Amino acid sequence: MSPALATAARLGLALLLGLSACRSREQTVTVFAAASLAEPFRAMEAPFEAAHPGVDLELHFAGSQLLATQLREGARAQLFASADAAQLERAGERRELSGRATFATNAIAVVVPSDSTLEGVADLAEPGVRVALAHAEVPAGRYAREALDALELREAVEANAIASATDVHGVIAVLRLGEADAGLAYRTDLGEDGSLRALPLPASAGVVARYELARIANGGAAHPADRAAEQFADFVLGAEGQAILRDAGFGPPP
Repeated sequence: MSPALATAARLGLALLLGLSACRSREQTVTVFAAASLAEPFRAMEAPFEAAHPGVDLELHFAGSQLLATQLREGARAQLFASADAAQLERAGERRELSGRATFATNAIAVVVPSDSTLEGVADLAEPGVRVALAHAEVPAGRYAREALDALELREAVEANAIASATDVHGVIAVLRLGEADAGLAYRTDLGEDGSLRALPLPASAGVVARYELARIANGGAAHPADRAAEQFADFVLGAEGQAILRDAGFGPPP
């Protein structure tokens, strides 16, 4: 081999070794998060990764009850952000959790098309009104039914239910398709196109959605990704993460 080729080979090997070392240092943090957190968590991804070189956030969004079930069945993730405490506790029955904290609040509202003539939650009990609800096991569905119970409207509104969605985004999708006249969903899920609007529930409904997160142990020795997961949890709870949540319409933790 000529000296030039030998030098090129050594440089190529050094480059490959350098790239390999970079990849080995990069840590992927898998985050399971409630569907309603998609907007703010995606907005957090870039600033967090910029502040933590070598860390790659892998975000997975679904109904909290589905994510809890997946964790109970052994799915690997370093962090779980749930729309309620109950699903975090379900996951904790099978997995070791740490660093549990409430990081945001939200409110259930009556969501209707922008041109709707419905005026409030009592209208959802009127005959012929098509109502979209999330499953009772889904945090959004549970919060909605708690509010209806407090207002003594649950039986009449459930009689008008035409859809039972697996997460809150399913409720919004049914409304956008024109298949329901109203739905009970989080106030943060209206979107920005102006096609939907929210009718607040009376204060007597007394329901506040509390979002909790926790780190998840995956067995064996501690892994560098565990430290990165702790850093992301701190980011969510810190000033920058909280500002992003406020911008998305979430309330502060109690």
